[in-house]
Amino acid sequence: MSLLRRLTVPASESHLAVALALAAVAMSLMLWAILWQSDIISYQREVIRWMWSWKFGG
Repeated sequence: MSLLRRLTVPASESHLAVALALAAVAMSLMLWAILWQSDIISYQREVIRWMWSWKFGG
């Protein structure tokens, strides 16, 4: 309850800067994770194509 009361007070400029920095770090980590995952997916796609062509000779 006391946390909710503290949230009604306008945030200071330093709190906003910290929140913005944390958001930027979190978004960059999520972007890195998406790029990493897309690299894995493209590798898996190539393996599937290779296996498919090996199985059906084509």
